[in-house]
Amino acid sequence: MEKEGEEMPAESGENFDVHDENTGNIDHVRDRQEPDNASEVVIDQASSSGLQADSADEAQMGPTPPPPKRTTSQAGRSEFRSRGPSETEAGASDEDGDRSIVKGPRLPGVNCPEKIIICLDLASEVNRVPFLQRDGTKHLPIELVKRALSMFIRTKSNINPRHQFALVVLQESAVWLQDFTSDVEEFLNVMFDLTSETRDCESCDLTSLFETIVHKVELPVIEDIEVLPPPYIVRTLFFYGRSALIPEFDNGREAQVALSASPYFFFDVFYLHEPPSEENCCKDIYDVFLDLDKNNTSYIHEVGRNTTNLYNRMASLVAHPLQRPEQVFALYSLDTDK
Repeated sequence: MEKEGEEMPAESGENFDVHDENTGNIDHVRDRQEPDNASEVVIDQASSSGLQADSADEAQMGPTPPPPKRTTSQAGRSEFRSRGPSETEAGASDEDGDRSIVKGPRLPGVNCPEKIIICLDLASEVNRVPFLQRDGTKHLPIELVKRALSMFIRTKSNINPRHQFALVVLQESAVWLQDFTSDVEEFLNVMFDLTSETRDCESCDLTSLFETIVHKVELPVIEDIEVLPPPYIVRTLFFYGRSALIPEFDNGREAQVALSASPYFFFDVFYLHEPPSEENCCKDIYDVFLDLDKNNTSYIHEVGRNTTNLYNRMASLVAHPLQRPEQVFALYSLDTDK
């Protein structure tokens, strides 16, 4: 069986370099992510990892509480608050904060074909603050995202040529641009033909995105979902790049709820933002994406203007949704002591 998510051998520069040149390891578990203005951030790794401290009494501890939820204060520091029962599939919470986590069905961990919908944010705000390389070279964020996506798509296709890709662009509403195809070159040509010219947007309607997906995909229906593998799954990679505009559901959430009810629909988020400040609302936007993950099956990454982090976190999305752990338990490091 093919193993997704493993580091691929170097081949024509198309695979991900998942090594962080600054720390020597990779740390992009959702609740341990550092914003790229790291000099302004203080993170308690023990409390933010979502795991309990290593102690002799660990085996006697109760159920592990749900992972903390990230917030960003006005001072630019990273803080965390617990995700309550209304935000996760956790059970009722008592006064001491003890929760019994409600687990969903255990699906077969097979590398079935994926129908991957890539949604790119083309608002002008995305390119307002460029990436700055060490040599002083500037790159537009959307261009670096395209480059990382091309590596992701080629890697996925090498692992399983039956994977298919579709393209959606998002400004104030979503537009389905490219239908599903397993022809990598055809898809990349369409994606790279998208110009970097964006337009100002006064809103971002998530209703239109999920309704577009509902109209274009048919999710598998399996009787015994814990035994029989699906013929395919549907995954959306949502790239959002605005720091001052909170996405909203303008016309209801029925489509999103319907999609999330299927165990074969996954919604991963890649939030590309400017450095958090009093002038933007990065924390509130990040919270919107966390609140979409009712089943705790999404991978939600946030990246500022750090190229290494962009590629590292993009590489983690290569793993098949049916074969990867929950994000809070995913650790991308060769150092087992961390």
